[in-house]
Amino acid sequence: MTNRSTTVLSVIAMACMVFPPYSWAQDKADDETKDADKEEEKKESVVDNEVELGLYYLSDDSFRYGKYSGLTDEGVYALVDFKLEKRPAWNSGDLTRWRFQGWRVGLNSRRVVFDFSQQGKQRLKFDYRQIPNNQFNNGLTPYMGLGGDELRMPVGWDIADGSNNTRGFVNLDEYLRPYEIKTNRKSITMNYDLKISDTWNMAIDFRHENRDGVRNTFGIFGYNMTSTRSAALVAPVNWKTDSFTLMFNYSNGRAQFGAGLYASFFNNDDSSLTFQNAFGKVGNWEKGVAFSDGFGRMALEPENSYLQFKAYGGFIFSAKTRLTADLSWGTMKQDADLFPYTINPALRVREDIPRTEADAKIDTTMFNARLTSRLAPRLNLVANYRYDDRDNKTPQDAWRYIGSDSQDQKPTIESRINLPYSYTRHKADALLNWNVARGFGLKGGLEWNDYSRTFAEVEDSNEWAWLAGARLSSWENLSASLDYRHSDRDIDEYVGNRPFQESYLPGVLPPDAIQNHPWQRKYNQTDRDRDEVRLRVDWFPARDFNIGVTGSNWKDDYDEGYFGLNEAKAHSWSLDFGYRPAEKVFLSMFFTRENWNASQSNRQIFSWDPETLIREDRDWNADSEDEVDTLNFHAGFEKLGAQENLTFGFDYTFSYVESRINVTAGDFIETAPLPALKNKLRTWVIYGQMDINERSAVTLRAESGKLKVDDFALDHVTQDTMANILTLGQPTQDYDLWLISASWKYRF
Repeated sequence: MTNRSTTVLSVIAMACMVFPPYSWAQDKADDETKDADKEEEKKESVVDNEVELGLYYLSDDSFRYGKYSGLTDEGVYALVDFKLEKRPAWNSGDLTRWRFQGWRVGLNSRRVVFDFSQQGKQRLKFDYRQIPNNQFNNGLTPYMGLGGDELRMPVGWDIADGSNNTRGFVNLDEYLRPYEIKTNRKSITMNYDLKISDTWNMAIDFRHENRDGVRNTFGIFGYNMTSTRSAALVAPVNWKTDSFTLMFNYSNGRAQFGAGLYASFFNNDDSSLTFQNAFGKVGNWEKGVAFSDGFGRMALEPENSYLQFKAYGGFIFSAKTRLTADLSWGTMKQDADLFPYTINPALRVREDIPRTEADAKIDTTMFNARLTSRLAPRLNLVANYRYDDRDNKTPQDAWRYIGSDSQDQKPTIESRINLPYSYTRHKADALLNWNVARGFGLKGGLEWNDYSRTFAEVEDSNEWAWLAGARLSSWENLSASLDYRHSDRDIDEYVGNRPFQESYLPGVLPPDAIQNHPWQRKYNQTDRDRDEVRLRVDWFPARDFNIGVTGSNWKDDYDEGYFGLNEAKAHSWSLDFGYRPAEKVFLSMFFTRENWNASQSNRQIFSWDPETLIREDRDWNADSEDEVDTLNFHAGFEKLGAQENLTFGFDYTFSYVESRINVTAGDFIETAPLPALKNKLRTWVIYGQMDINERSAVTLRAESGKLKVDDFALDHVTQDTMANILTLGQPTQDYDLWLISASWKYRF
């Protein structure tokens, strides 16, 4: 790597020698006469075109570096950008304008836009985008048929006699094969706006998106702690999404309103993924579940649709008061075919599924209102209200399920009922801003949230909050703001076993049957106090120099005596400055530090053993801390050289993330320290542009990137490291590379 870096630096140095500032001085002089002749023509021109042609060079392979750009393999790539634009002269009377522009056309992260408009009449826009998502390419799997809807073990797959875990995969290494987890998204968006009259206009939007590739998921066999075996799988992605919006809008200066509809349709070419069991027989698996007879099947993302009607309005009562509101009602539907309880013919099925289609339906209603008013010359009011309702009308049925294609069908008494979750949420807030004096202001406000849920541990919760703040800008070179917010969430009653009880047939479970410890609380459905503080100071000691300091802190406290999230807090601060020591030089820098802490607790229990509920020696606590440091420095120089035709700059970014998790427990549970998770990223960029004449320029850019990740969940974890899970075994994706680009720009 050192030799390669030295070579890259040499190339950059040679390029700078080949293109000194004065090398085009004669060419520029020769072109002055031609440019002068065209000066008058240029003033009348309404066409502005630009094309940039060049090459990228990536010094090393890195799937992670090119995650969204497509620059993943060592080698040369085409650099193609262009812009063709017609802009009418201000006094020409021409109302037509268009723009045809492309970015990264030579890469598979390209974008092309065509925008046509006739001022005051109509506008048409076409936008094509292609976005890759390269997740990793260093995993290995023995499964065959990757990318399809059926995965099988290779012919010759061998398992040691009596083995039921990964230790018995005799010839695993022989059949491991590499693959890439990636998707490619292509979208086309079209917008059309038409002015129907002086007060009415129509807007139509259409978007079509294709996403194809593969993603990783997991398949499971077994149904309890001792019998479960799992394997990392590769699932196909062949998704299509179409969305359409139609709106009619009215405006007469004082009143505005509109109405329309939105529709979205999702289609998946693959309805399920079938996979062969790689493991030998576990003791309580039924016959025909283990390799080679056993297969599992999981449903993939189902086809669905969403139709929404919406309307909005606004009215200006006076120069001081304005009211706006919007209302929408929609319905989501998903009626995909349901699969049988199992794909395994060896398992006993006494009763078919209660219905053959999902028949899922959710009605949505949303209403927003906003009032703004100037109550007094120095006092302003902003009030908001929001209503959000999700009414899940999916039918309920009792399902005599089969645990992960591994057991005979459950008896009727053990059937489980699906729970169609619904919620209703109200939110209101009011904020007063008071300009006490010139350069000094105060603000204060109240917020209220009400959250009602069905089939949840908590049926209703309320949260009140108040906030206050002050801002100061009375001095010419100093401004500051300080804000504080306190919120208090109260729940009506926490019934931890409510969803568990409601998922069984009435009368099957005793009232005190539980799934989790009675003291366990979900963090988003329990009492909580939150305090937040934010500070911002900007100082301008000189006209060309500014310094800014930002700080924030928040803390969540939960009721003592319960398991779950007990405390969470975060604080951050940042320093930034900008300095222009000379007219053609600009310097900037920022540094940010963030710190996140959380503390949670629980008790290891077995629902069938009441004694474990009171065993304090089974308690455990986990304290986590995440620290993020980010530094950036930038130096820019423009209009340098005798001809003022040279621009160049330097940019450096450093980011470091460290996460630590400390677990302590009672005497019954053994614990050991977890290694810290670390992520270090360093990037620096040198760039420059030299104008040959008014129409053309040459650019050069070099970027050095280095990523180093320490992740104990990936490092040194092979496919069979864990006895009961067949993993992909992909390590972290570090890189140390260069990306160099050189291009020629031409304007005409």
